[in-house]
Amino acid sequence: METLTLLSGGLTAILSDPATLAWCALGVTIGTVVGALPGIGTVTTMAVLLPLTFGLSPVSALVLLVAIYMGGMFGGRISSILLNIPGDASSVVSTFDGYPLARQGRVGYALTLSAVASFVGGLVGFAGLALLAAVLAKAAILFGPAEYFLLVCLVLLLTSGISNSTRPKAIAAVGLGVLVSTVGLDRITGDERFTWGIVDLWDGADLVVVAIGIFGLSEVIVRIRDGGKIESTDKLPLRSLFPPARSVARYTPSMARGGLIGFLIGIFPGAGASMATFIAYAAEKTFGKDRESFGKGNPRGLAAPEAADNASVGGALIPTLSLGIPGSASGAMILGGLVMVGLQPGPELFTKSADIVWAVIAAVLVANVLLLVLNTVLVPFFATALRVISPYLTVFIASLCFVGVYSLRSNFFDVLLMVAFGLIGYLMRRSGYPLTSLLLGVVLGPMLEDNFRRALLVSRGDWSVFWSSPVTVILLTTIVVAVVALLAHAGWRRTRARAERTAVMS
Repeated sequence: METLTLLSGGLTAILSDPATLAWCALGVTIGTVVGALPGIGTVTTMAVLLPLTFGLSPVSALVLLVAIYMGGMFGGRISSILLNIPGDASSVVSTFDGYPLARQGRVGYALTLSAVASFVGGLVGFAGLALLAAVLAKAAILFGPAEYFLLVCLVLLLTSGISNSTRPKAIAAVGLGVLVSTVGLDRITGDERFTWGIVDLWDGADLVVVAIGIFGLSEVIVRIRDGGKIESTDKLPLRSLFPPARSVARYTPSMARGGLIGFLIGIFPGAGASMATFIAYAAEKTFGKDRESFGKGNPRGLAAPEAADNASVGGALIPTLSLGIPGSASGAMILGGLVMVGLQPGPELFTKSADIVWAVIAAVLVANVLLLVLNTVLVPFFATALRVISPYLTVFIASLCFVGVYSLRSNFFDVLLMVAFGLIGYLMRRSGYPLTSLLLGVVLGPMLEDNFRRALLVSRGDWSVFWSSPVTVILLTTIVVAVVALLAHAGWRRTRARAERTAVMS
């Protein structure tokens, strides 16, 4: 009852003040736009606008930042679905089935489904944030470097088969991604690794540069090679742009599962929405009955990661507000906003400044509703991106790739790096190696290496740190069970294939 009272107070603080509500609407609009444009990024936008919040009330300033955060999560899916270019790292998974749906002429369906999935995920994240903030923040403290390392190992093990390629090729692609993640200055010792004396490689290969290269630019190369055109949407009926509610609602279970995964992963600082979306996609594919259709336009492959992406916001805000530990890069911006308005993030924040904290929590709900309305109404506008013949669209995609990457750091070397990864992506496509697994290695590689080394540093080289706590024992047991299950499944598939060949020959 106390939670409902505090939440209603937060909602009243936003809805009863036209100025605060207007800032929230402006924030979701800005977030959606920058989220859809590769290279700009939600974090950059929040950082640029942070000083401009000085003249606002504490509630308005924080609501604006939360709205931009939520809007960026919503917007990232747009370019992923329409152009196969992820708006940010967390929207990469949306390209797997979102873009194939668009290529099939189901643009409106893909955009509407993803908007609803994002909304459902946002609701899950909001509910978890409102009900479980204090409890789950304490649980997250139980995860140290050893626990994080084993968690990443488990994630890599379970998600190595998210593509339709053979598992050996998927594992090889993951290994290449992890290798790419080691390029740059060692994050612990400061030594150079695989930089070949190039100063621009000291910071490593930016994740967005890699993603745009292997997905966006390689798509441009494929389109130039094939000279193909996507299905025209000029004559799409209104029904196609706004599909029946029943056709979207049938995937609510996938949205709920993805939302729960995204929220739980988001709680752990550093895990991020990228990991959440990969896990949600892998889980949906693993337990689905039509595994072969994933990557070819399966709606569940779009609904689950989109829900996970937005649910991770609620999870990331838990350590940010409860412990003063940013759960994500955007969470760090909100942390900065709290400090700027004179608040000290941490456990006492919920008692000393409950009115402001609950206004921030309520902003997640209000922004979520505004984003659903905004992104649903604008479906026809987004769909017009595909009402252009292929050569012009190819030029537009290529331009967006180059401009988006250059805008990251205004560094021409990033453009060259993107071209290199574009060629790598094209060669991997031709050879049947999964691009998704490569990117997974790039995303999780730093977490894998850093936490492994930190665990050994803290334990002074004692390897028992990886099985000395209840959490590590649970994770190790899960990894062993997963390995046995995967080997058994592979053996069963080989046996079934031999039986089918024998039946055909006889």
